[in-house]
Amino acid sequence: KNLLVGAVGVITLLGTLPAWAATRTITCYSDVFAPFVTLEGSEIRGIDVDAIAEAGRRVGIKVNFQILPWVRLERDIAMGATSEVECAFAYTVTDQRKTYMDFTNVPVKLTELSIFARRGSFDNFRGLEDLKGKTVGIRRGFKMPAPMQTMVDQGNIRLEEVNTDLQNFEKLARDRIQAILSNREVGHETLELMGPTDIVALAPSVQVTPTYLVFNKAKGLTDLVP
Repeated sequence: KNLLVGAVGVITLLGTLPAWAATRTITCYSDVFAPFVTLEGSEIRGIDVDAIAEAGRRVGIKVNFQILPWVRLERDIAMGATSEVECAFAYTVTDQRKTYMDFTNVPVKLTELSIFARRGSFDNFRGLEDLKGKTVGIRRGFKMPAPMQTMVDQGNIRLEEVNTDLQNFEKLARDRIQAILSNREVGHETLELMGPTDIVALAPSVQVTPTYLVFNKAKGLTDLVP
């Protein structure tokens, strides 16, 4: 439901852009996080990619897509005018990001963040407080909820970063970490690739938050925001 709401919102709102948009071409960057962005050979696809491409098609804007790792992508956008990056997705809003990113008015989707763990390792899970003293895996460059970041900064949660979601889930399956913070759909997609495991998504979810298509503020693309 969240995915459909986001996709329809983007397509509907971008459908109001003026006729001059028919001549525009823009390149948008993201990292691979199936099922939203996938790399099949040289072809970049996925739920977010297809929704953004269709939104552009309906108003005559050709959207090209490129892949960059999350950490490098955000660092490049923050470089401003010297960066090659015009457009990226999917980002949550923070005060720091608003200094170098222009956010669209409608999110691409609502992102549900969940804790994944081995079945039975967290009985009666209530939320982040249950992670005290645990080692949690996270993908490098992934933005944590503020309360969890505070717990990490205070030393209540040990954090281990990796480059791919699959690495995280393989570590969890081998008991090298006790939990993972992941987008819920991305986590389930990764588990399907792995085959049978005893890893499950815990309830309740940690956070449901909108994620947006963004433009490099220094590139002067505010006319595309509406």
